[in-house]
Amino acid sequence: MRYIVPILLLLAVTVAFVPVCDASGEYFRISAFDPFGEAVAISNQDDKPQNIEGYALSDGEGAWSFSGRLMIPAGSSVAFSLEKRDVFAGRFPVTVIGENGLKKSKSTFTLANAGDQIYLMKGNKIADAVCYGNKTLDDGNWSGPPLKVKRGYYSLRTGPDTDSAENWILCRPGVTETGFDPERKFRAEITPFVFPDCGGAPVYEVLQSAEESILISLYILTSRNVYALLSGLSAKGVEVTVLLEAEPLGIDLIEYVPLMKAASDSGVNILLIGGKDDRFSYMHAKYAVVDGSKTVITSENWTTDNMNGSFRECDYSGDTGNRGWGVIIDSREYAYFTEQVFLNDADGSFGDVRRFETVYPNAKTVSDLVYRPPERRELASYAADAVPFFSPDGSIDAEYYYMESASGRLYSQQQSIGSSYRDLSGKTPVTVMSEVSKRCPDVRLIIGDSSLKSFADTLCAGTGIKAVYMPSPYVHNKGVICDSVTLVSSVNWTENSFERNRECGVAILSEEVSGYFSGVFLRDHKRYYIYEGFEAAITEGRDVYSEGEEAVFSVSVSAAGDYSYSWDLGDGRIRNTTIPRISFYAVRGTHVLSVEISDAAGNSGSASKEYTVRGGFSLSFDPGDVFSGANKWLLPSVMLLASALIILLKRRMRRLLHDPHMPYHEIVEDCRPVRGAVRRDGRGAGAGFRCQRRP
Repeated sequence: MRYIVPILLLLAVTVAFVPVCDASGEYFRISAFDPFGEAVAISNQDDKPQNIEGYALSDGEGAWSFSGRLMIPAGSSVAFSLEKRDVFAGRFPVTVIGENGLKKSKSTFTLANAGDQIYLMKGNKIADAVCYGNKTLDDGNWSGPPLKVKRGYYSLRTGPDTDSAENWILCRPGVTETGFDPERKFRAEITPFVFPDCGGAPVYEVLQSAEESILISLYILTSRNVYALLSGLSAKGVEVTVLLEAEPLGIDLIEYVPLMKAASDSGVNILLIGGKDDRFSYMHAKYAVVDGSKTVITSENWTTDNMNGSFRECDYSGDTGNRGWGVIIDSREYAYFTEQVFLNDADGSFGDVRRFETVYPNAKTVSDLVYRPPERRELASYAADAVPFFSPDGSIDAEYYYMESASGRLYSQQQSIGSSYRDLSGKTPVTVMSEVSKRCPDVRLIIGDSSLKSFADTLCAGTGIKAVYMPSPYVHNKGVICDSVTLVSSVNWTENSFERNRECGVAILSEEVSGYFSGVFLRDHKRYYIYEGFEAAITEGRDVYSEGEEAVFSVSVSAAGDYSYSWDLGDGRIRNTTIPRISFYAVRGTHVLSVEISDAAGNSGSASKEYTVRGGFSLSFDPGDVFSGANKWLLPSVMLLASALIILLKRRMRRLLHDPHMPYHEIVEDCRPVRGAVRRDGRGAGAGFRCQRRP
């Protein structure tokens, strides 16, 4: 025992020097602030409610301290302000000095309009920091230039805590915070249709059925026939409100002002949103809510060509109108949800919405505005769940959610792809498609931008995406199909569209609806997909192996040639070969093996296969992972413990071998014949034995 105590003390000293993670965690971050409104919002980034008691906000001179219990829900923010006013326009609940334990120090905590620093403190420790205007921080809590601020705007964090301006934006009060929620499902009757085949006839049918109200939000409305219909409905007593982008890119609204004037004279309430102080970069949504019961969502603007009112089969040559998708959603609950977004966007109190008459007080009108009903045709409808999503609220979250879940097919038809999304690194819709293609057998992309034809070829050669450029009809679509889910929206794959525009979209959960749009998509894709580069497929390799068994995989390439092969075994190991075959002892678990094939000309292809290794305990591990970081003291501790055990065992063995009081039954005589030796019991001579005790 006298040796055990010192050894245990030594082990305790060693363990005491092992770095230990702070179990308390830092859950709170500054999520928004407005120096002109003297308000700061704090978010709880944990997955459960947390109490902010014991924290404080400071500018280095004064402070607001949280001296009472105040729970902030998981993933939510609470705003704190000197006065009871809604600086953030309903985005966060507001607590003022004197409420919920919020106190101010004797020294003044005032956010300087020109520039200041904001610290979130937990005792003497800085939990988060922000600087803006003409104030910079050089204390290690911020890097790069300070945030820019502007009167009438507040600063909003839109990404992770990088202690830099990278993940902050200026935001106007009045931007909604619906967020994407896959469980926000509305049961509805869904009617799908496509442009240019439908000529906008399904949209006309819904509009002309209105008896009480029509709310329309569009980027561009140039169809004379639509203006004629709305004017006639308004004259009959239907309340019609139209919200349009005031400064659409590349379009001169002056040409269409006479149409707006005629509709306005008939009682249509036309509102224009946009300009330098706009809440959104562009009002780019394309939807309508009719009688509070039906919602129409399209990828297309309501232009003369798109809304010509005639059904026809797309012949891919000389077609008027764009390739786009649309749906009619018959659900009062869905319509109400969408209507609330519209009423928020059309609210003139935020300073960026103006009445048509105010912007164009001297507008001239047209006198021969006559409505021509569209061709009638019965369209199929299907019962399904509909999930809404909007930009900038969370449309990119919606697209990632459904795309990453695809296992059988993933199709996307896009007008264009933003320049920052063409680099096949980081997380973008294109890289998500590429990753999905490693396990999903059918991943296809159609692009309508002629300047991206070579990019489509690059995707075909370097990823599992079967990409193609479609020249006719002009692709204005922004549709995605993920197995049985179809996304119909106005959301382009650009940063502006995801993060700064007002966009509207819906996810339809229906095998029938996805089958309808898939048929149109595959007809388009088949017509233009002519890529002749080499393709690869895994031709040898089982789905299941036993642990300890040699796993073998082979890949075939469509064209003969000299290739090099880079194999990702799916368990962290990479192997390179010059033959299309590999064998290895696999690690237990389920993995995705992938191989990248390339030739001397720079062409490439890929293939992948999922496999499972079953069996008992695996000794495969990476010591670099086990004994690194906070565990770097683990190896010395284990070695010290092992040494201590060896010392104890040796001393124990010596005591057993020399203890004269050892009971007989614990002693075994080990005797060997030796000439001239005498047995210990005195018997025998001559050859004799030499004997030893051993336990």
